[in-house]
Amino acid sequence: MTRHADWSVGGLAGSAVAALAARDGLDGRTHFLLTAVVLAAIALVASAWLLPHRPAPGVGAPPAFALPSRAVLPIGLVALCAVFAEGAGLDWAAVYVRDVLGGTASTAALTVSVFSISMAIARFAGDRVIERLGPVTTVRLAGLCASAGAVTVVLGDRVALGVLGFGLLGVGIAVVVPLVFAKAGRIDDHPGRNLAGVAGIAYGSGLVAPGIIGGIAHLSSLTASFVLVAALTVTMGLGARVLRPAATPSR
Repeated sequence: MTRHADWSVGGLAGSAVAALAARDGLDGRTHFLLTAVVLAAIALVASAWLLPHRPAPGVGAPPAFALPSRAVLPIGLVALCAVFAEGAGLDWAAVYVRDVLGGTASTAALTVSVFSISMAIARFAGDRVIERLGPVTTVRLAGLCASAGAVTVVLGDRVALGVLGFGLLGVGIAVVVPLVFAKAGRIDDHPGRNLAGVAGIAYGSGLVAPGIIGGIAHLSSLTASFVLVAALTVTMGLGARVLRPAATPSR
């Protein structure tokens, strides 16, 4: 769970830098150029620690492409809902606060920081919660929290309510993806392939989420887009049963 929290810390750092850039009036093109140079340098240095991608001697190479199995699809659906909501929050929270709720540019950027902080805190604390409640109950409660956040975003008419809603959304979706990946990796037949299948569904959802949100906003409104997010977080909570441990009953 801690490694997934680092992802949220990265989002927090990016949104905090964006808030500072907006406050100081830095041109967006200059901001993105400087960010790209810094991140490219970090990626080059970090790539030295990547694991080798070639199979061990005597082990056959995995197939270049394989469709997710039936056992993976329900798990992937839960991941799809969580990552879609995460992508919507990260990519559209600032726009929502600025354009729908009338917040300033710096407040809009800080909303993304709140979203990322919420996810990071929830992920750092997630292991203890999961040990106490189990994965099924944890995801059910997470779905309830995320849905409450999305509904607050949709119904709220003030900047403070928007910030609160995105914070709750971040808390609610934080632990779901790590649990989904853990479940996929424990399926007996081809755990690596199952994990890859769930990851493909999850991150595919993350790729299309911003475009779908924008498309719905263009046809209707950004508020209507987050009605879809609310529906998906409800689905996420209802689908928690697929994460129950194989040898023990769900809680």
